[in-house]
Amino acid sequence: MTLLVTFGSILLIVLALLTLSILRSKKALLSKHNSVVYQDQIDEIKRDVDRGLLSKDEATLLGIEIQKRLEKAPAEDLDQAHRDTPITKATILTCILLITIIPVTTIATYNYLGSPTKPDLPFASRKVPTPVNTADIEMNKLVNALKKRMNANPEKIDGWLLLGRTLSTLKRFDEASNAFKRAFLIDSSKAQIATSIAETLFMARSGLFKDESRKYLKIALKLNPREYKALYYMGLDLARQNNYREAVQTWVNLIAISPKEAPWLSNVRRQLAEVASTGNLTISQFIPQLNSTERKATLPPRGPTQNDIKAAQEMSNEDRQAFIRSMVERLADRLKEKPNDLNGWRRLARAYRVLGETKKAEQAEIRIKKLKN
Repeated sequence: MTLLVTFGSILLIVLALLTLSILRSKKALLSKHNSVVYQDQIDEIKRDVDRGLLSKDEATLLGIEIQKRLEKAPAEDLDQAHRDTPITKATILTCILLITIIPVTTIATYNYLGSPTKPDLPFASRKVPTPVNTADIEMNKLVNALKKRMNANPEKIDGWLLLGRTLSTLKRFDEASNAFKRAFLIDSSKAQIATSIAETLFMARSGLFKDESRKYLKIALKLNPREYKALYYMGLDLARQNNYREAVQTWVNLIAISPKEAPWLSNVRRQLAEVASTGNLTISQFIPQLNSTERKATLPPRGPTQNDIKAAQEMSNEDRQAFIRSMVERLADRLKEKPNDLNGWRRLARAYRVLGETKKAEQAEIRIKKLKN
């Protein structure tokens, strides 16, 4: 309360000074105006003497008279101002506006922003403008270009696969599943394509398995029983249906055939332990039904596939640049989640060099040196 009284007093004093200043400004202005006029008259007399229009005697007499008026001007003008310059309505209106607007605006602003009774505004609840993701803008341009191309050449399977992967990156899963379905119609022998359909359908339904996604998972595993991603999603679906024994067996099979450096292993092992515990099962009692020696286990490609590269070669220069940059951005985002991936940083550094982004390449190379040490 004391603080409000203090600020209020200061505000009233300032308003009073401003009002007095406005009321007196007209009078002071008149005095100053007359003094300037007299000085100009003296200067004019000097110029007339120089031009020969006045004699020195005449100039002296006129100068004395003007000087006397000049010396008397402040007192006379101030007195005349008090008598002859009434305060106008405009002046009164200005004073009223100052006296009302300033206090009202100050109080309103304080009540909105500075009142102690006003609740906090946590940062998380504030409406902060979302920064524009330039990578997504480029990817959207690429999607539009790909759609036009695929409408003109619908028999190109590589284009549908690239479109599906690009839409998946943008989390437009419904559209992505449709693109993969078009590719699967062209070649129904690829288990990876069937798995991509099942995965995007699963993501499009907010992480729920529906009959259609289950159908494509079964197709994928019929085409290739060792399809990594299909095995993972099949195990997840079985676990959610409380079929814990089949889920454990499926994930045991997946672990048996997966490469040692497979990035999904830690997640699968964690979920396997949870499901086995829920189902009161012992993991060691489950024998893998798939042998890792049947075929050399290799990781699926982490960068653009050969099909992606082939499809990119058919693009315009602008679309190809957008495609390359989108792939680089995907790699950079992946390395934020896995900052210790040395090979990933090497690929990123090379990609930045190719794109001519020297500073980013140098930063990636610094990261490589730290990982080596």
